[in-house]
Parts: sequence; structure tokens; C-alpha cells
Amino acid sequence: MPDIDCIRGFAQGSPMAVLVLQGPSQRIRYLNPAFLAVAGRPETALLDRPLAEAFPALTAAQRSALERVRLTGEPCRAAAIPLPAPADPTRLWDVELSAVQGSNGQVAGVLALLRDVTAERSTLREAEAARATLDALFRHIPEGLILAEAPDVRLTRVSEHALQLVDRAAEEVLDQVAALHPDTWQVFRADGVTPARPEELPLTRAVQRGETVQHETWVLRRRDGRPVPILCSAGPIREEGGPVLGGILCFRDITDLQVAEAALAVQEARYRGLVEAGALAVWITSPEGELLDSASWSALTGQAEAAASGLGWLEAIHPRDRAMVRDRWMAAMASGEPYEVEYRLQTPAGGWRWTAARAVPRRDARGRIAEWIGTNTDIEARKQAEQGLRASEDRFRTLAEAMPHLVWQTDAAGAPEYLNQRWLAVTGLDLAAVAERGWMAALHPEDVAGLRAGWEEAVATGGEYDADARIHTVGGAYRWHRVKTAPVRDAFGHVRHWVGTCTDVEERHQAEDALREALAAQERLVREADHRIKNSLQLVAALLRLQSGRVPEPAAREALEAATLRVQAVAEAHRALQMSPDLRSVRLTDMLRELAAGATVQHPGADIRIEAPEGLALDAERAIPLALILSELVADVLRQEPSDGPGPQVRLEARLEAGRLAVSVTDGATPAATGGTAGRLGETVIRALARQIGAELVREAGRPAVLRLGLEGG
Repeated sequence: MPDIDCIRGFAQGSPMAVLVLQGPSQRIRYLNPAFLAVAGRPETALLDRPLAEAFPALTAAQRSALERVRLTGEPCRAAAIPLPAPADPTRLWDVELSAVQGSNGQVAGVLALLRDVTAERSTLREAEAARATLDALFRHIPEGLILAEAPDVRLTRVSEHALQLVDRAAEEVLDQVAALHPDTWQVFRADGVTPARPEELPLTRAVQRGETVQHETWVLRRRDGRPVPILCSAGPIREEGGPVLGGILCFRDITDLQVAEAALAVQEARYRGLVEAGALAVWITSPEGELLDSASWSALTGQAEAAASGLGWLEAIHPRDRAMVRDRWMAAMASGEPYEVEYRLQTPAGGWRWTAARAVPRRDARGRIAEWIGTNTDIEARKQAEQGLRASEDRFRTLAEAMPHLVWQTDAAGAPEYLNQRWLAVTGLDLAAVAERGWMAALHPEDVAGLRAGWEEAVATGGEYDADARIHTVGGAYRWHRVKTAPVRDAFGHVRHWVGTCTDVEERHQAEDALREALAAQERLVREADHRIKNSLQLVAALLRLQSGRVPEPAAREALEAATLRVQAVAEAHRALQMSPDLRSVRLTDMLRELAAGATVQHPGADIRIEAPEGLALDAERAIPLALILSELVADVLRQEPSDGPGPQVRLEARLEAGRLAVSVTDGATPAATGGTAGRLGETVIRALARQIGAELVREAGRPAVLRLGLEGG
């Protein structure tokens, strides 16, 4: 057994918790009062009980350590561990385990000494956290940081950002004392010229005098000679209630700040200049509206400064405007909202001029109005322009009401603004009725779609607009009116509004309708006459063809056949003219088709082909002579074909060549010969007709017969 009494002798009054365990079962043989206080249980509940039974929450590692000390006799130590419940788990203990020998010299038990290190560990954690925070600041804060020791201001730590700002390496500045700082850092006063003395630097004052320095400007000269303005703050580091242990300096580059401040000063000067240039007067009043700075007001109005003080400035305002200005001013002061008003102000010469006054409140840090700052700007020219504009508008409306036309006005976007009485009397529509669709609300539904695009384009481009439209009248009928609009522009060329007139043109439209009907009737008569002429010519051709079949003499029969072809050609030209849309021109495709059809009647089995652009046309005056010429040329080709073998082939082609019409006649693979009608009546007819229509006929051996003439008649 261990000597418990010996252990009790030193442990009973010890502040350390003491525990004695015996044997393999680790039975509790002794607990001092400090351990009982930690365990929170009485001695009778723990003494002589196995440790595992008394403290079942002990970990296997803890029990194993106790057993290892008992078996080997070697001491064991554990640092900062919490005891298992029911002890306070927030408290930490350093535990030392050592073997206790019995009377036979063998290990009989284990002595456990527990020392409370909760406060010590808390202090250590706080110190480590503070060091970690300081390390983080020195690594990451974008400002220069320097730590120094007392009393000689020896530099112990410099942040990376500080080294970058001064363009120095750490070994150049660390462990240096205050006397060397100005030479190492090349520090100057704010003027950038006067060198700093060691004792006046912020860090020196903080360490040696215990001063707290805030926001002082110094100039640091870098290794490359560039001056850098810096803003410095420094403070001492003390033991609590004790002497200064050292100090810390924080500084940052304020080059950008100084540039910004300089720019702000320039802007402020510009603002003051702008106010003075743009305003007749700049004035300041108290929160109650009493004029404080009246120099510029007096210069503007001629009112004595003494008379303008307080609310006396109101006397310089035109009597008709004075009450209104007073009410506006009182309302602004009551609400704290900006004050804006226009009124007439007396001049030193004794007249009146229009001015625009504006004032805003300046508030203090608590949001209370400290004063009102205001300006007066001359608007006399604008007021005169507005009066002139109103007079012009009055003259316009007087003229619009006197005119016999429908007159209306819209804004720049086309929204209605004015309708004269004539409009109301004719259409029965007022501004409310045309608000959505504008002046087009009075139009016939069939006219709106066609006119809307033109009106919208005029509004978009600022161009004039002119169109005829049917307008609905109060009687229920529609009458044709000519609608004309024009933009009215301001001095800068911008459209201010649109003015439109609607003039009754119903009688003109009725006359035009009557004329169109007469022209249509005339065209019908011409077509009918042309149809009758064509039929008559075809009848003559038929009679000639019948007569030629009964004449025995070959020469006479040939002459009758030639006459038949010529009459037939004229009839076919008239048929093509009848298919013309305007009776003034003939489509060449129609005419060539009719000629080919007539030729095949005269020469059954002939293969006559035509080719011409669809849009090619010729005036009727030259189309009929051209048909006669082509008929003669086709007949000439057909007469030369042998009677036996397949039917003859003829090709009629019309085309454009260099802006002129070219018509050719070809007999299949062999061009039309130069003989045939040469020297006979047919050749004479062809030449005469060609001269009549100003055409050039080319008939060369081995080449097609080509007729060329201009498209427009000469």
C-alpha cells in the first residue's frame, strides 16, 4: 500500500487537484478537497470505488495511460485536457501521472496531479489571436505599417506594403533607431522641401512622448527620387496602466487624394464662376428667410442694403407679383423644398425686368436647415419671346377662324391641339373626338389606309404633306378636300407643331370624274370603230381572195393575191391595235402573232414562228405601215419556196439593238433573198413605207432582211 498519510500531508491544502489510485482496478484511495471541488461530488461517493465506475465517461486512452504508468513506473503528462462530466467541460487541466511505490518497493498505485490552466490557456489564445490579427494586417492591409520598440524607437517590423511605398528592402530599415529614420526613409515636411528631424516624426513622438498622432501629411522621397505624399497616424503601445513599450505607425499614399482634392477645388472654382456668370445675383438667407448677404442683391436692384435686410427685399419686387412671391417663399421655408418662382424685379434705373429665382436649403449634420442659398437669373428676353409667341398665336387663330378652309394644328408628334370653327361646322368633330386618330378621324375609311403612311413619314422627317381625301360632313355625305400640312419650326430648326388646311375640291373631282367617263366612252367608240374597220378590211380581203381564184391570167391573179395580203396585213395590224390597253401603241408580240396567223391562211402548211420581248411596243402611227412592210417580206419569202417538199419556214423576230427597234425576217436556215419583189410593186411599197416611218431596211445576199427604226416617232 502507498503511504496515504504522507500524500495527504502535502495534498490536503494544495490548490492542485490530487488523486491516488491503487491496483489493477485503479481503485480510488485518496482525493484532496480541490479534486472533490472539481468533481462536484462528496468523498463518500467516490472513495474506494474503481475509477471506471466512479467516472464512466473516461476515455479508453486516459485509462490506458493510467495503466501504463502503473505497469512501467514511468511518469506521463497531458496538457490542457478537459475532465469528463460531471466536471466543467470548459475548464482545461494539465495532468501529471506518476507511480507510487508500496512498502515492498513495488509500484502500488498512481498519483495524479491536476493543475487548472483555463485562464492561462485563454490568455495564450488571446495572445495568439492578437498575433494572428497583427500578422494578417501586416500581410494584407493596403497601407504601410511599422512597429517600433521603446525607448530608442527601434524598428522591429515593417509591412510589405510599407516597403513597396518607400522602395526599400526589409534589411535596410529593420533594427534601426529613431536617429537614423530620416536618413533611411528620406522624410520631408508637407512642403516636400524641409527635411524632417527625428524627434518630430509621428512614430518617435508616439514612442518617446506617448502622443497619439492622427492624419498628419508628410512627404516621402523614394529611392528613384519621386516624392510621395503620405498621410500618417501613430500611437503608443503600453502595458495596461504601465509604461510605453513601443509604438505603431500607419501611413498611406495620398497622391490620388491630393489630385482629387485639386480637381475638386478647380470644379468648385468653376462652379462659383458659373453661378456668377449665369446669375444676376447670388444671395443667402437665414432659415427664417431673412436676407443675410445683400451686396449682389443691392447691386442688382438698387435697393439699399439696410432696406433689403430681413424681409425688406420683398419691396424690390413688382407690386403685382409681391404677394405671390411671399406665399411661395413661406411655403418653401415651411416644407424645406427648393424654392422656384418667376417675377418682375426693379432695376437701379427704375424699370422692371423678369427674373427667375431659385433657392435650395443647406442642412447641417443633423439635417436641420442652416441657411438658404439662392440666385436670380435674367429671363427678360425669354419672357418677351413668349409674349411675342402668344401674340403670333393669337394672330394665327384669328386668321384661321376667318379662312373658308378647315384649319387644324397638332403638336410635333401629330397630336391635335386646335380646330377652327369651320372644321367643327363641317365635320361636327371637336378635339375630344379626334384625340385618338387626329385629323384622319374625319376621313372616309377607304382613304385612311392609303394616307396614313404618308402623314407618318411627314411627321418623322419634317417634310410637307399634300393629298386629296374624302371628309365626312355633318349631313352624312363625303366631300373631297385637298389636305395640305406644313411644319412650324423654332429658332433651332426643330418642329414645334404642324398646321394643316383642308380645301373643298368636290367640284374639281366631279369634273374629273365626268372627264374620265367621257374619255372612257370615247375609247369605247374608238375600239368599236377599229373593230368595224378590221372587219371591213377582212371582208375586202376575203372578196379579193375570192376574185383572185376566178381570174385565169397569172399576172392578174398574182396582183390580186398581193392586194389581198396588203389588205389582210392592215386588218391584222388593226386587230393588234384593238388588243392594246391604250389604243395609242401596239404590242409587237400581238402584231407579229396576227401577221403569222394571216400568212398561214394564205399559205396553208407554212411554219411561221415569232420572237419578241413581251414589253416591246410601237406607236400605232408606225405600227400599221410596219405591218405592211413585214407582210410584203413574209410574202416574198413564201413565194420563193418550192411547191414540193415540207411547208416553208419563216421566222419573224423583233428585238432591241442599241436603243432602236430591229425587226428581221428569215426563211428558216436560208435568209430572205434580195430578189423576189425587187423591181416590182412590192419593193416600191416597202421602200415607200420604210421612208414614211423613218426606218432603215437592210437586205443583203445570204443575210436576213432587217428593218431598224427608233422606238419614239420622229
